[in-house]
Amino acid sequence: MTGHCAALTALALLGLAGTSRALGQQTPPRTPERGAEYLELTFAVVTADGTPVADLRADELTVRIGGRARAVRSMHVIPVDGPAAGARNASTLPPPFGTNVSSGATRTLVLAIDEDSFRPGSEGPLRQAADALIARVGDEDRVAVVTMPFGGVKVPFTTDHVRVRTALSQIVGQAPANQTGSELACRSRRTLEALVSYLETLGVRNDPTTIMFVTAGLAAPRRDAVSALAPGMCELSENLFTQVATAAGRARAHFYVIRPGDAADRGASVQRETSIGSDNPLAGIEHLVGATGGKLLSLTGSAGTALERVVRETSARYLATVAAQPNDRSGRSQQLDVRVSRRGVEVRTHPHITFAKADAAAAKLLQPSLRDMLGTPALFRDLPIRAAGFPALAADGQNIRIVALAEPAEPGVNLESLAAVLFDRDGKVASQWLATAQELQRSPVMGAMSAPPGAYRLRIAAIDTTGRSGTADYEVTAEIVRSGPLRLSSLVLGLNRVGGFVPKLQFTTEPLAVAYVEFDGAPAGAKVLTALEVAQTTNGPAIVTVPLAIQSSADNRYTAMGSLAVGALPPGDYVVRAMVGLEGHAATRVVRTMRKVPVDAVVRQP
Repeated sequence: MTGHCAALTALALLGLAGTSRALGQQTPPRTPERGAEYLELTFAVVTADGTPVADLRADELTVRIGGRARAVRSMHVIPVDGPAAGARNASTLPPPFGTNVSSGATRTLVLAIDEDSFRPGSEGPLRQAADALIARVGDEDRVAVVTMPFGGVKVPFTTDHVRVRTALSQIVGQAPANQTGSELACRSRRTLEALVSYLETLGVRNDPTTIMFVTAGLAAPRRDAVSALAPGMCELSENLFTQVATAAGRARAHFYVIRPGDAADRGASVQRETSIGSDNPLAGIEHLVGATGGKLLSLTGSAGTALERVVRETSARYLATVAAQPNDRSGRSQQLDVRVSRRGVEVRTHPHITFAKADAAAAKLLQPSLRDMLGTPALFRDLPIRAAGFPALAADGQNIRIVALAEPAEPGVNLESLAAVLFDRDGKVASQWLATAQELQRSPVMGAMSAPPGAYRLRIAAIDTTGRSGTADYEVTAEIVRSGPLRLSSLVLGLNRVGGFVPKLQFTTEPLAVAYVEFDGAPAGAKVLTALEVAQTTNGPAIVTVPLAIQSSADNRYTAMGSLAVGALPPGDYVVRAMVGLEGHAATRVVRTMRKVPVDAVVRQP
């Protein structure tokens, strides 16, 4: 344990000298001091068989709101089945960092059943399809069951999927054996009005809702009397379909219209009244699909095909932010047009959208400052970022030094300002740090804060040079690991670069990952034994084992480093374990989750 590692001078950053800087105790950030206002959109892009497309580029996307083209500020795919594309073990291992790119995305699904449209005894395929749906959704996906026009909410949004299955087993078709065209129009009107009412109860949402509207038939817009007479109670206007589309835009509802397999396509059970409109029950369904921008599916064929496809198509979605205009947040419905230039794919979105009016408290968060973002639990996603915190060995009396790391999730992004706060369990500020202009030039940006031992939530807020703003949260425990007389810092992963070690929060194609840990307290002449391992689980068998090279630093402090060959590892989450101990004593380990993602999962700047 002798010698000095001059090449690793950058490691001194992990024990940064000085105290934390309060936000009000130094020169304010350079302009822009506030982020630019933006709007969030969610949509899906799928192939012909319903497989989500996960590698769409921003230059393939065109967005128009209210008839005006909007610049795409950021865009990334959010897989529902995990927090990172291609990540394995992600649900069982501690997260390697906090991020606003994706955070445990789940689905919100509604089975809306027009029970007056299909005959008694024909519920079997629907129940089988629903069973297949329940078997494939995630444990955290919320499902609701609604019957129309008169049944209302049978099951509110819940993750208790057994309750959903039970409710579906009790639904019975109510359609008569025969009905006139006017009766079909009256039933369609009642059903569409119930659908509008339900969508309006969802309010103006930001997260998407998937509506699976099951019906055997609807009438198209039609009159219920000849043109010379006033309309009667079964008048079905075009405006009612538009109301459904508008309400769907407010609720961010993506529509699937699903027909039972035995539904008649040509209105065979409807008595013809062609002089005042079409009596084909498929015509109204097609009209609703067009109005809502939905997808028409059928239960014909193997049971459950349609709903299984819905699960497949909703397993990933895109989140895009676009430039806002002053009149966007009027609370009024606007036309939304999302198109992609790639051939052979379909876009799942809604043709209308509504952005809620901002009250006085929320208005300042539309163009937030660093203080605004740090003072609210709201997540800001215009600027995708990653952040993490690590207890460092340098301790000041009763306090522990927490090193904060933050970086943009997109390549080529320049940060204009960045700040961090440590919140204790009571939500009180324990420490804070404001990055200097010099610190903002590093990647990742690195700073330090002091806090008493304990558990904290680290919040990072940042604004880039284009005015985009973002936040990320990370849970960190301020403690120093002890092994007899030894004190160990946290394990940090990174790369060896010119000038020294550079921390890294996420890996892609790098052939080697460097693990670094500091320790002190070793008695003179004592032999320290070390090892470094990679495993798939915290206590699982090692995939790779290498020794740690120990070098002395200053003040009886030592650095232990090792290089891990990670280039051949498939994408996923892995555990890196560093074992350090005196000869003759049990070694103590410190662990860190390492995430490796495929290249196409890296967020790209538009």
